[in-house]
Amino acid sequence: MVPIRGLLVGTAPNGVEMTKRAERQLISILLWNALGGAMLGVLFAAFLLYWDVAGIGSLIAASDRPWPAILLLFGGFAVTFGSAVCGTAIMGQRDDRDDGPGGGHRDPGELIPIELRIRRDRR
Repeated sequence: MVPIRGLLVGTAPNGVEMTKRAERQLISILLWNALGGAMLGVLFAAFLLYWDVAGIGSLIAASDRPWPAILLLFGGFAVTFGSAVCGTAIMGQRDDRDDGPGGGHRDPGELIPIELRIRRDRR
């Protein structure tokens, strides 16, 4: 860690230096998005139970021990939705190093000829 203008700077795994303030902002973004996604997941699971989609609500209600099923249902949806929203927030971050569209797309003007053999004797 090297102090620069009163802030500590560290190196992220990808080699980019981040200030403590930037690290805190990134963690804050992740936590808020994870919380929001988990809340959406819990809401979605509640709607599944309320609307009795595929009979899951009545199946859990008829069970003599419904709590494990309810916890697994709500927990699974919370983790799934929380992770999806977090991933969307991370991939939606703007990077100043981006210089335009890329990602390995070939230039449409670069056509590559290939040889094609046609067999006529199909039976």
